[in-house]
Amino acid sequence: MIEFISESNLPTRWGEFRIRAYHDYETHTDPVVMMVGDVTGGKDILTRIHDQCLTSEVFGSLRCDCREQLEKSMVEIQKEGRGCIIYLHQEGRGVGLANKIASYALQDSGYDTVDANRELGFLDDYRDYSSAEKILSDIGVKSIVLMTNNPRKFKHLRSLNVEISKRVPLVVEKNSHNGPYLDTKQEKMGHVYGSDSDSFNDDPSLAIYREWGELMGEGVWELG
Repeated sequence: MIEFISESNLPTRWGEFRIRAYHDYETHTDPVVMMVGDVTGGKDILTRIHDQCLTSEVFGSLRCDCREQLEKSMVEIQKEGRGCIIYLHQEGRGVGLANKIASYALQDSGYDTVDANRELGFLDDYRDYSSAEKILSDIGVKSIVLMTNNPRKFKHLRSLNVEISKRVPLVVEKNSHNGPYLDTKQEKMGHVYGSDSDSFNDDPSLAIYREWGELMGEGVWELG
């Protein structure tokens, strides 16, 4: 269950947004949606569903592409003149900040981002997008153009009956620190950086999640 709390203007370096805040009683977090233009009743609304990354977005870490993806989403939505960004508190693919730092420590010794989490006893991805579906429903969005490279997010949202009319990739340049991380997301988590929707939907590397789902039962979401 989520509850609407309040809404206000949010001036940013990339333009004016409206920000709408909620409380999620299941996760005990406060997701928000930032909006440009009138999205109520809208179809094909340009949308980014973004998971918190404190290390990059606050501290400026170069180990990932999260901050750049968020900022690029804000720019693209301003250009579009209508759209929304749903921001969820799911640090480190849902393992939390402290465990994310523990994963970083293993990556420093040679593990990649997936194997480091497994070494710590975690699944590859714990993120849940149920609150995103509820927020889209609350603001009256009928269908979205989803900005993502992540097939799991795409399929999870569809399993929640979110109408996705199109996917657009969200690609940023590699730096000297995040290259292995981006390569691992592509090779082991099936991230697709092109615009071929068919290969995105049917990417065989999605089997990684089916295998973990079979192993852990309800530890991950079904992708069928």
